[in-house]
Amino acid sequence: MNRPRAALIACAATVLLSACATKGFVREQVGSTETRLSQKVDTQETKLNTQETKLNETSNRTAANTQAIETTEQRVQGLDGRVGEVSALAADAKREATTVASAQREAETAFNQKLANRNKYAVVETKTIYFDFNKADLRDEGFSELADVVKALEADPNAIVELQGFADPRGSDHYNLQLTRERVDTVVRYLVQKHGVDLRRVHAVGMGKETPERGVKQNKETLAKARRVDLRVVAPQS
Repeated sequence: MNRPRAALIACAATVLLSACATKGFVREQVGSTETRLSQKVDTQETKLNTQETKLNETSNRTAANTQAIETTEQRVQGLDGRVGEVSALAADAKREATTVASAQREAETAFNQKLANRNKYAVVETKTIYFDFNKADLRDEGFSELADVVKALEADPNAIVELQGFADPRGSDHYNLQLTRERVDTVVRYLVQKHGVDLRRVHAVGMGKETPERGVKQNKETLAKARRVDLRVVAPQS
């Protein structure tokens, strides 16, 4: 083999070796690049999966929030209805309270009026029962007078009867006072025992002997009129 040919073969071998080295390098670089790309793709897929998961979670939360909002709106609507009912009940209660207050004021006014008139009495009936000299027994004509008194008391349960007993001016003051007490007691017993009049409705007092008016001459008639019990039926004014 001559030198030129040998040189040519050496050069060709060098080129072939160089080409083989270049292909290996290229394959190495390509493999490295593929690896990096594959890693990036994996990373991107992971990020996408993560984002998708977050989106799903967000979507689920949004749906839950929407349901909660709808439920809240329903509850609010229900509360609005109940508030309306409560308002209506409150209005009714207010009207009822106003009516009750008005009735109470009317009752208080009537009571105060009645209280103001508790000591004001109107005379319903007046009668006089006469007695014999030195006697405390009822005479026949006195029974009809007392019957009228009983009717007046029965007509008004709030009425009372006042009795005042008198004697003529003859005799001592002490004796005549005792005699007039016996006369009113006789009338009271008749009303209570014979007609069932409540004793609390009878007010009686013996006044003693009646002092004649100055200048009036005493005679049989004036003396007879002095021996008496005056009855007065009175009732509270409404």
